Amino acid sequence: MIRRALLTLLIGLGLGALGGAVFGWLVPIQDVSAGLDKLHPTYKAEYTVMVGAAYAVDGDWDLAQARLGRLAEPDPAGYVVLLAEQYIASGRNPDDIRNLVRLAAHFGYTTPPMLPYLPPTVEPGS
Repeated sequence: MIRRALLTLLIGLGLGALGGAVFGWLVPIQDVSAGLDKLHPTYKAEYTVMVGAAYAVDGDWDLAQARLGRLAEPDPAGYVVLLAEQYIASGRNPDDIRNLVRLAAHFGYTTPPMLPYLPPTVEPGS
């Protein structure tokens, strides 16, 4: 009785694996990727913070602009400024705020709430 149940189970598992392999082999893979412009606003903000962190490390302004361009924001500078001010107002991580402020300053925008977060070597608009 146990042997028969075990044999039935093994045959069922084998047929299931074979069926899955055949199905996976014959059905073409469909690309379901979406661009960064389709991200939820929370993830867009996190991505922007990561771009700011990468820019703080490597200083590659062209790469930072290209990365921000992938968000398809009509006004990337305005988006970074707005995000920096939101992070300041909500008391978010100071390192994240500094990175966003550094991006905004490089775009040429600083606001009074951003001034305490500006690094001493970055002048507004530089």
